[in-house]
Amino acid sequence: MHPRFGQISYEDAGTGPAVVLLHGFPFSSGIFQGLLERLSDKYRMIAPDFPGAGSTSALLHPEDASMELLAELVKVILDQENVEQCVLVGHSMGGYVAMAFADAYADQMKGLCLLHSTAYDDTEEKRQARVRSIQFIQTHGSELFLKQMIPGLFASHYVHAHLDEVNQIVKQSQRIPAEMLIAYYRAMMKRPDRSYLLRTLKIPIAFVFGKEDTSLLLDQALAQISFPADSRVHILDQTGHMSMLEQPMKLSMYLQQFMDYCQAIS
Repeated sequence: MHPRFGQISYEDAGTGPAVVLLHGFPFSSGIFQGLLERLSDKYRMIAPDFPGAGSTSALLHPEDASMELLAELVKVILDQENVEQCVLVGHSMGGYVAMAFADAYADQMKGLCLLHSTAYDDTEEKRQARVRSIQFIQTHGSELFLKQMIPGLFASHYVHAHLDEVNQIVKQSQRIPAEMLIAYYRAMMKRPDRSYLLRTLKIPIAFVFGKEDTSLLLDQALAQISFPADSRVHILDQTGHMSMLEQPMKLSMYLQQFMDYCQAIS
């Protein structure tokens, strides 16, 4: 038990150079199960559960939630596992956490992949959407909210073809306490613009986007890809916000190539 975080759970598979997968909202490390299985033959894949997700304790004071606090949880795990350097892969909110980690611990990073994520802060439109989501949870509860919200993260054709899988993901997400969902929304709204770090980090940076992602508009996301000195971008057709499920083989191939590159130049 950690004095600040209580019980911390994380997946730890394979041996070799470390890669840390940071899940998004409102998921857990389980969303990366396929990637862990495919990539752990060559790399040590570590996937934390953020507070309230998986078996990690919810925060005693949910209002303390911040991207910086979640980055500290990642640091605790790396120190516990004696990992000195790693490639960070952050999905959605996990990308915001990765940027907070880079702000504090850049020397521990060999590479960064923003997976359906951005280094920018929220637009005013996005903040207002998060406020409406908080109000919905407070009025109608988190179960109904997640049932309506999660299918919209996928390309519509994927939901129709994989309805049972999507419903199972909804059920898993419904285990996260409502107060933590609200706390994460507020934490995301408060996060600063860290796009300047993309210009100053001296590591390879990769971006993966989906053409049918309605959560992260492609035009806005593409504005940041020219900032890093060593940058690559993959844009996936017929894909929403969830390429680890929608395009698992392509994403695995991209990440394998990126991890190999980061290792080769380090």
